Amino acid sequence: MGLRADAVATPRWLAAADAVCIVVLNLGLAVEVAIVFANTVLRVFHTSLLPGIDETARMLLIYLAFLGGAVAYERGQFMAISYVVDRLPPAWRNGFAAAVSWLVMLAAGVIGGATIPLQLVNAGEATTMLGIGYVWMTMPMTLGCALLILHAGVALFRRPIGAVIVSAVPLAALVAAFILGREGAWVDTQALYWVLAVAFVVQIGIGVPVGFVLASVGILYVYCTGAAPMIAVATNAQRGTGGFIFLALPFFILAGFVMDRGGIGTRIFAFLTTLIGHLRGGLLQVTIVAMYVASGISGSKAADMAAVGIPMNESCRRQGYDPGEAAAVLAASAAMGESIPPSIAILALGSVTSISTGALFLAGLLPAAVIAACLMAMVYGRALRSGRRPGARESAAARLAAGRRAIFPLLMPVLLVGGIVGGIGTPTEISSFAVVYGLLLGVACYREMGWRELWAVATDTSLLSGMIFFTFSGATLFSWALSLEGVPDIVASALGSLGAQAFLPAVILITIVLGAVLESIVTVIILGPLLLPVADLLGVHPLQYGIVLIEAFGIGSIVPPVGLALYIACAICRTDVERTMRPLAGYFVVLCLGLLLVAAVPWITLVLPEAFNFAG
Repeated sequence: MGLRADAVATPRWLAAADAVCIVVLNLGLAVEVAIVFANTVLRVFHTSLLPGIDETARMLLIYLAFLGGAVAYERGQFMAISYVVDRLPPAWRNGFAAAVSWLVMLAAGVIGGATIPLQLVNAGEATTMLGIGYVWMTMPMTLGCALLILHAGVALFRRPIGAVIVSAVPLAALVAAFILGREGAWVDTQALYWVLAVAFVVQIGIGVPVGFVLASVGILYVYCTGAAPMIAVATNAQRGTGGFIFLALPFFILAGFVMDRGGIGTRIFAFLTTLIGHLRGGLLQVTIVAMYVASGISGSKAADMAAVGIPMNESCRRQGYDPGEAAAVLAASAAMGESIPPSIAILALGSVTSISTGALFLAGLLPAAVIAACLMAMVYGRALRSGRRPGARESAAARLAAGRRAIFPLLMPVLLVGGIVGGIGTPTEISSFAVVYGLLLGVACYREMGWRELWAVATDTSLLSGMIFFTFSGATLFSWALSLEGVPDIVASALGSLGAQAFLPAVILITIVLGAVLESIVTVIILGPLLLPVADLLGVHPLQYGIVLIEAFGIGSIVPPVGLALYIACAICRTDVERTMRPLAGYFVVLCLGLLLVAAVPWITLVLPEAFNFAG
């Protein structure tokens, strides 16, 4: 008789360790926001800087990646593809779930084990400015990997004993592959490539979180080929958490959650409804414009969709709109908004390439507007064919009243872009202003958040950021393995032979396919630096390449089988995927045509950066 899913509870000491991690991360996040905000104010007004900000930023990001990542894994927040496994019989699902736990334990064990010699090498070394011992940079990696092993172990033994034993067979086979590879059996042979490909596909197929898949394939390559010492695994995993510029990610996520909990989306949607709600397909038109605006407030797609989608769904149901159509428009609008600052995809691309993040912020505004206009035309045409009549216009007094309630939220995108263009600060520095501004609105102005809500928002930010940065680390290991094997040169040669005219359409196709399969920011992290040299070689402007890549990634996020944005839209609109897919197919075509227009006309992307001298 096997163990049931509730037979093994999380030990209290392990839950307490998670709670301690959350406290450390939340306090660290708050302190870092205060430091960056204060430093920016000092620099603007007194031309003096606080020392060691880069060092504290790097330290926080490592803690977020490994401690936050461990807790996020325990709470089921890692991205994984479970489409196939979810449709299998329960016995099969238990077996694959146990295999996932084994594989997570193995990957975490290898990374964690590699941190031990790294700690020994760095013993006694300290950072330049603040004198922080490097052991404090490596320790969270070791502890985080240990927590991952413990949580995966608890999850493993929640499965039936039979599933636990049977699932150990693939693990044993994988360990054997490691040993044989180390002996050189597959070095410089096609066999190794097949093993890596199978390891990737199988892990993705059975639902291993994407970050662990990428990390394990990278580790497997390095181990089998001996291309680098295993201590370099820990070094590159640590490098993948990034530096100061990566702070913009958790800061903008925090600002977005604060604005969402503060009722910001409701105010924006209500105001836009008074302005354009009378058009054919009015509430769907409002949804597109509201998503454009909301995407300029939060870097989190899920937060944007919730902030706009919840009031939109309530209004659409009252007015008799089809829930499937509403969900399709919400998903398509989320795809459109991927290039609007402060998009996580923009921040990631700017962090892993030489492309200026500030220039990408400006470059993404008009392409998204062009695609939004295409979607609005589609909504108008569908409403016209269905016979839905235009609504009544709101009075000037109603518009004015709604505008007063929405004016402060609407100022957020203006302040963000204006602060960067005006030279007040970098995207990371301006992101700290976004957090402070959001707190002023949600806590002081609208009074919809108390201390409990603030702690919940900080926790959500720490865990989401932990998942993202751990995935960054895995993607860095994967990219490192690709570079060791010379894959970037092979890809560059293949795409370079297509010519400049076919390059961007090829980028769109590749990115949509990968975005549909992975639905993770790692698509941008891997493809961004991989294809940028090809764009330079073919004379494609880096900004145009970057924006096309980011928008294509957004479109991929609404495509099954993964299609996270599609599933979020269906959940918000309380409808099923099947009902949404038919209208979404038309919007998908419009999104692709709009993006091809952006790719064919560089002026759309470059006019704003050139106007503000950001085009380089």
